[in-house]
Amino acid sequence: MKKIAGATICTGMLLGLVAAPSSSAQPEPNRPVTTKDINRAVNDLPKLVKKTMRKTGVPGIAVAVVHKDKVIYKRGFGVRSTKTGKKVKPSTIFQVASVSKSIGASVVAAAVTKKLTKWTTPISQLTPGFALADPWVTDHVTVGDLYSHRSGLPGMSGNDLEAFGFDRKTIIDRLRYEPLSPFRTTYSYSNFGMTTAGDAVAQAAGTSWEALAKRLVFKPVGMKRSTYSHAEFVKQKNRAALHQIVKGKWLPYSKRNADAQAPAGGLSSSALDMARWLRMELDNGKFSGERIVGKGPLNEARSLQIRTAPKSAAAQPTKGYGFGIDVSVDTTSRVRWSHSGAFTSGAATRIMMIPDLDLGLVVLTNGWPVGAPEAIGESFADMVEYGEVTQNWLKYFQQIFGQFTEKPDTIFGAKKPKNPIAPNDLSSFVGTYANDYVGQAAVTLEDGKLVMRVGPNGVTRLPLRHWDANTFYYQSVEMPPGFYTGVRFEGQTLEIEEINSGLGTLTRL
Repeated sequence: MKKIAGATICTGMLLGLVAAPSSSAQPEPNRPVTTKDINRAVNDLPKLVKKTMRKTGVPGIAVAVVHKDKVIYKRGFGVRSTKTGKKVKPSTIFQVASVSKSIGASVVAAAVTKKLTKWTTPISQLTPGFALADPWVTDHVTVGDLYSHRSGLPGMSGNDLEAFGFDRKTIIDRLRYEPLSPFRTTYSYSNFGMTTAGDAVAQAAGTSWEALAKRLVFKPVGMKRSTYSHAEFVKQKNRAALHQIVKGKWLPYSKRNADAQAPAGGLSSSALDMARWLRMELDNGKFSGERIVGKGPLNEARSLQIRTAPKSAAAQPTKGYGFGIDVSVDTTSRVRWSHSGAFTSGAATRIMMIPDLDLGLVVLTNGWPVGAPEAIGESFADMVEYGEVTQNWLKYFQQIFGQFTEKPDTIFGAKKPKNPIAPNDLSSFVGTYANDYVGQAAVTLEDGKLVMRVGPNGVTRLPLRHWDANTFYYQSVEMPPGFYTGVRFEGQTLEIEEINSGLGTLTRL
């Protein structure tokens, strides 16, 4: 099956496709864009959003557009929850998932501005005891390396442990067991790599990440309801619930506490607050004339740090990653700064800026990823730059995200046989299994059925169902019904399928 551990889609792994993909049309390079073009696109935006909602069923969307340091459009569509029917407003708070990275990068840029750290500061100088698998990389990997996903850490590193309930400190500590790809030449989108860097910068500032973001960006920019704390998010009355498709209906099925990876995925914010951040970004670090972030550190974050497009795509427009943000050149030769975010537990978001036009857009949704915010963003940019939508963007993005929203039909790569082989005596599997990365997994018999407990103090309880022979499966954490992953017993070992990088084999104690 696909490894969907936890509930965070690593949309950045698809950024070669998602970030400003090439249009099928042949637009005029450097086509002039007037205020009239932008206003026409804004006027068409409500129709575009409503059409996307009809085609996808996404319950709620909030949108804001900024141009020349003004919010020229703000609106909420649909409902915060299909259970309550309460309406989405521009002030409604959404969990923004990986768009957290872009806002977090501006927090770090502000810390660099105040000389609390540098993009080039090694993490080992900021975090005592920090280690990765390679000692040389441990000594040399920097804040910027982790913010541009070029550390060599596998993309899904730590996501599996987060799903099992481990906290940020534990996950960062266990990254040392992950095998590394070549340093600074490999792009691999890592939530916990970036979280490690954000946490290290906060340590350098003598505070927590949550407090640092509030002090350096949220308060001076006036983002009064934005927070990297899940506890603060749930206190908000005007907040959107996460929705998944269950038996053909969009329902607020699960919740998502992303505190463990807060710098990379734990932000909650509104379209209004995000619009203020877009204004600051487009004004090169100033807000209402006041310098919030130094132009140098901010521009460094928005410069190309590593290529993300496949090497075989050499003739395509430039696509890459800066520090916490996608950097690309569209087919009109304009630079774009953008980022997507998604929780498979029920959120999908998008920010996009075209600095040459002093134009920014934010789209927040409370439905799991079906390509809605990306399609709205690309369609809006088409209307601005080309005067019309150049292709069916929703279909395009649904094909990309389909791999995350289709139910798996295999366990350990095999479909369930028509006549499964009976397992060994279930009592033979009972015991405690362990390795350095996962810690302990306790397998017990409850009412004649196997149950596996993992995470700190066995906090995550996973009933096991039989698949074939000594292979079992369980419902993936924070996913809709029918999304399964496997557990396989062999001799004195237990293998957990959704543990990444070959670290899922545990030995009986």
